Amino acid sequence: MEMAEIRQYVDILLESLERKKGILGMLLKENGKQEEAIKQNSDMDVFNQTVETKSRFIAELELLDSGFEKVYDRVREELLESKESFKEEIARMQLLISEITDLSVSIQTSEQRNKQLVENYFSYTKNRIRQSKKSVRAANDYYRNMRQTNFVDSHLLDQKK
Repeated sequence: MEMAEIRQYVDILLESLERKKGILGMLLKENGKQEEAIKQNSDMDVFNQTVETKSRFIAELELLDSGFEKVYDRVREELLESKESFKEEIARMQLLISEITDLSVSIQTSEQRNKQLVENYFSYTKNRIRQSKKSVRAANDYYRNMRQTNFVDSHLLDQKK
């Protein structure tokens, strides 16, 4: 493989890492929007929209990862043999991979936080529903009992005469 061809592949790898970093940044922002939607407990449409957006980002990340691996496999040996010629590019790739790793950790942390918030929200909602059912049941029991106390058995009326 010629040096110019290797350089093109290296440029593709760098571009792929840059795009991945950008998408991870947008994914982190979507997690923030999702967290706000959960905390406000008001708009589940926003929550659902962030889930859809995040799904698209994740699909794009999978494509980028797949493409990166294919390109890297194609150029790995030549790149290792010519380390000195691509010293700056390799250093840039290492920096980008480090930044991507940091973003991935931040995303995982925010996902865990959002998961806990959603679990808390559903638990709270479930308890409210349970309380509402108890209140309705108590009210129904009260009205049923009140109807029965006003009921005078005809047998009792006949005996008084």
